[in-house]
Amino acid sequence: MQLRIFTAERDNQRAEITFMRLAVGGLALALLANAAALLSVAGSERTVIIPPEVHKTFWVSGRKVSADYLQEMAYWYAGLALNITPQVADYQKHLFLKYAAPAEYGRLQAEFGARSDFIRKNNASTQFSAQAVLPNEATMQVALSGVLMTWVGDKKAAEKQTTWLVGFRYLNGRLHVSEFRETSDQDPFGAGAAAR
Repeated sequence: MQLRIFTAERDNQRAEITFMRLAVGGLALALLANAAALLSVAGSERTVIIPPEVHKTFWVSGRKVSADYLQEMAYWYAGLALNITPQVADYQKHLFLKYAAPAEYGRLQAEFGARSDFIRKNNASTQFSAQAVLPNEATMQVALSGVLMTWVGDKKAAEKQTTWLVGFRYLNGRLHVSEFRETSDQDPFGAGAAAR
């Protein structure tokens, strides 16, 4: 009798162990399938960004951003740098540099600082009215063409047609300004200047 009970318990335990092995094997296969599925979609996520006032939607994906997002951000950065008065020069400089690419921060700080110093010393103001915005999604650059007006005191000192290039880098989920410089209508992306 004892032998029969012992044999039945042993057979029951073997069946339980076999079941547990099959369950662990099934879970391991499911885990591998889940890992393979995650690896296949890694880097292909796309975040849709909706601004407070919805005119267009923007997307960011991996290391790329949509041309619409580049246009909107370039317009905003150009406004910070070119629509400036002596009273807001320091604030706009600080705000602009907050979004500067880390590798380009020193250069952009020096350039924006020189522009701000000129504005303050001469009691000058500038206003940029963009007339055309041309994005290059592949290089993450945007050329803005328009009229730059300069006032000294309350008198208009200059009005000229200019083109400005805003370059970007997308790092750690954030769009950073990497360059901001004046170009020309004939070469809006400054390719000729960069080749020299």
